[in-house]
Amino acid sequence: MDSTASSSSASAPRRARHVAAERVASVDRHISAGLDVRTACRRAAVSVPSYYRWRARTRGGVGQTERVREMILSAAKTVFLRDGYGASLESIAEAAEVARQTVYNQFGSKEHLFTEVVQAVYQRMLAPIFVVDHRSDLISTLTELGRHLMKVALHPDSLALQRIAMGEYRDTPTLMRVVHTLRATHAIPVLPEYLADYLRRQMQDGVIDAADPLLSAEAFFGSLVAHARYRLSIGVEGDTPERLETRLRLCVEIFARGFGYRANGARTDATLPARRPMSGR
Repeated sequence: MDSTASSSSASAPRRARHVAAERVASVDRHISAGLDVRTACRRAAVSVPSYYRWRARTRGGVGQTERVREMILSAAKTVFLRDGYGASLESIAEAAEVARQTVYNQFGSKEHLFTEVVQAVYQRMLAPIFVVDHRSDLISTLTELGRHLMKVALHPDSLALQRIAMGEYRDTPTLMRVVHTLRATHAIPVLPEYLADYLRRQMQDGVIDAADPLLSAEAFFGSLVAHARYRLSIGVEGDTPERLETRLRLCVEIFARGFGYRANGARTDATLPARRPMSGR
């Protein structure tokens, strides 16, 4: 085999990894400057799903500072979930096996550290949502998106962080806004807006009836998780996995029918009730 061709073939994956790392770094810089992730990805000429895939692959190459930061975030999550927002920076530093000044140098304040913990928790849980294949039909796409959303909204860590923030609402109202929006530093798109973009394209293509895409996305998400999340947040026993799956499929079906979903060109008219067979006289 030609040695030149072999060398070129071997270097191709390295070049691809290098390009991916540069794109991820470019998106991260735009996010740090205050842009939301979708705008940052457009500036860096990369799709949102590709950004999250590449970002996960490049995590193994982080430096010492980033490793210390991850250690602190991991320890802070454990301590916050155990002790609530009243946890001290000293206890977090002890759990992370670093000096208190190191925690302060990395995050500046307990409020900012809590914000970053929320960011890290949701980013890890939400990443699978942003790589859902939108080329599937509407029912399959909504079902997969909905299944991921339910895992996030009903996850014990998600509920625990919400309870902590609610408990501190009087003294630190910003914590509740952080948990509610799931977007602490613009690195996570607000989920209804993400789904709204998909629904807008479906409406433009005539797959479903035209409506307000954002309100439609909010209605879909609310029907899926609002009641189940409320029950869990007040300590009521949650639904079984089978019950959650039934809820998911019912919500997707109702949503699709309500928007006149056209599968293979056939329109579903939800405005007319199903016809009953006529009884003989």
